[in-house]
Amino acid sequence: MDVGPSVQDTLALVYRLQTIDSEMAHINQEIEASREALREKEEALENLAQTMESEKNEILRLGRDRRDREEELRTNEHIISENKKKNKELKHSREIQAYLAEMEFRRDEVERLQEEILRIMETQENLEKALKEREAEFVGRREEMEAFRTASAEENSDRAERIRGLEVEKAALTEQFPAPLFQQYTRLRQSHRNGLVISRITNGTCEVCRMTLPPRTLTEVKKRQKIVPCLHCQRWLFMEELPAGN
Repeated sequence: MDVGPSVQDTLALVYRLQTIDSEMAHINQEIEASREALREKEEALENLAQTMESEKNEILRLGRDRRDREEELRTNEHIISENKKKNKELKHSREIQAYLAEMEFRRDEVERLQEEILRIMETQENLEKALKEREAEFVGRREEMEAFRTASAEENSDRAERIRGLEVEKAALTEQFPAPLFQQYTRLRQSHRNGLVISRITNGTCEVCRMTLPPRTLTEVKKRQKIVPCLHCQRWLFMEELPAGN
């Protein structure tokens, strides 16, 4: 691709432009990663809050169940007490058998209810202990999240400032080379992996694909008269001008 005798000088500018674009992309990735990390912390805190709310509701439900069982227990104990008073008045065997059956049922109910109340109390105790630990964890995580939010806001503010500076430099650079070349660079940047269009030659190798370049390719690049693509990765090859005397 012939674009004039100063093509390598122009590519030096485009190489700097690529460096700016890559740096801006990296900074934007850092900003997005920071935002995603904050979203994850917020989501984790929300999930913890929901778990705590569920545990509180379960503790309240168990409290209601416990009161219901205690009321049933008092009812059965009252019936047993009243039946004992009536026991002396029973005369017929059928009445006595009914009395014994009723008392056995009521005692079984008392035993069952006492066991259920104990199980509910144990479950309540465990949940209240877990909830207390979770509440302490919630406070710690919330403080951590707020500290992270503050630090991220400051870091992202600095990153945004760096991007603004790079954008100013980019705007100045784009005015220094032909519009068709810039348009082609922009198009290729979107299609090339990692957005790398230009590759610097380092010690006779392509900086992007790390492949050794044939002498003929190096000679063509040194002539600085046209864009020479890498035979392996097709990036535009750019060779920095050697200092005088080398």
